[in-house]
Amino acid sequence: MLAVQQLEAGYGESIILRNVSLKVAPGQVVCLLGRNGVGKTTLIKSIMGLLKARKGTVVYNNSNLTKSAPGVRAKSGIGYVPQGREIFPQLTVYENVLLGLEAAKTKTRDIPPEAIAKFPVLPTMYERRGGDLSGGQQQQLAFARALASKPELLLLDEPCEGIQPSIVDDIRDVIRAIKAEGQTAILLVEQSLEFVKSVGDYFYILEKGAVAWEGGLDDLDEETIRMYLTV
Repeated sequence: MLAVQQLEAGYGESIILRNVSLKVAPGQVVCLLGRNGVGKTTLIKSIMGLLKARKGTVVYNNSNLTKSAPGVRAKSGIGYVPQGREIFPQLTVYENVLLGLEAAKTKTRDIPPEAIAKFPVLPTMYERRGGDLSGGQQQQLAFARALASKPELLLLDEPCEGIQPSIVDDIRDVIRAIKAEGQTAILLVEQSLEFVKSVGDYFYILEKGAVAWEGGLDDLDEETIRMYLTV
């Protein structure tokens, strides 16, 4: 489904990612781990096309998207929930979700019921402005907006950052439900080791902008955690 090969990217003169390669298979939840500042968000932005790759390739469903604009990638079936949510504060909840339909493969103005069913509180808030919601509610909104286009691959950049534990539990349940349905793969960036171990199938750890380790849940032992993740 997704194959990133020897990707190099950065900002200005700074190179952040160096020869990063990873894969996400259909229906799989792949978790991207690492300490702060190692390039996790940079990698997600590079996959989404928000940051141009200097070297390497991004191939999705056998299509080379390395030079494609973010909109093209979105319409190809890649959904994105950015760090910080980035909802539109002056638009209503309903209008924010509608914007997700812009990335749908078929033209429609009908929000898919399954996008909202996972967050039943949102329809009760349709007329409220996005900026009036709590952080947790905004995260649910950003998630629903991404699901509205029925993506085959969902990029989640720290969806649990700065939100209350009850919403974290809801997001865990949503990821598990998506995984059980088997229609959408997920590439997840998250700091909480407990959270990613509860949902992930495969794990990559970044260190200094490169993949330092990869493996399954059973391989993620205490020595690896201490070496690459413990602060």
